[in-house]
This record gives sequence, C-alpha cells and structure tokens, in this order.
Amino acid sequence: MPSTRSFSGVTAEILSRMKEFGRAEYGILYDPPEGPISTATSQTPLGECVIEFVHDVAKGELTLTLVRKPWLLPESLLWNGLSETLERCRKES
Repeated sequence: MPSTRSFSGVTAEILSRMKEFGRAEYGILYDPPEGPISTATSQTPLGECVIEFVHDVAKGELTLTLVRKPWLLPESLLWNGLSETLERCRKES
C-alpha cells in the first residue's frame, strides 16, 4: 500500500519552488512539468523513485504519495528529505 503524507500551508509558489529545486538538485522529472497534479520520477543509486504530487490550491494542501521506491531506500529518508525541501522552499519566499 502506498504511503501518503499531506502538508498544509503550501501555495502554488512554494510548490513551483519545490519542483524547480528537485529538477536542479536531483534531476527529477515531473509529468506534467507544471500544474497542481504531477508525478515526480528520479533515479537514485538504488533504483527508481516515483512520487505523486496533488496540490489543492483552494485548501493550500499538498498531498504526496510514494508510488514506488527501491526496497533498500528507507521510506523515512524520503519523507525527511521531502519535508526539509518543503521547509526550505517556504523560507525562500
């Protein structure tokens, strides 16, 4: 069963910064590249990681779902990295 987390207080601007950071720092590919719903795919040394992004603009809520990850990559490491990136992008406003 996929693991899902929701984050409140996320504006479209913050989401855009998160995606740009992911592209620049980790080579993450987003499909589609823009918009409130997309799938992020990245290659790690352990294998492919896929995360679904769903942004509810009206509520300011971002829901992330781990669709696929390498079995050797700890889920907690992914969630910590995503949380830290979100906080970094919040502060850049």
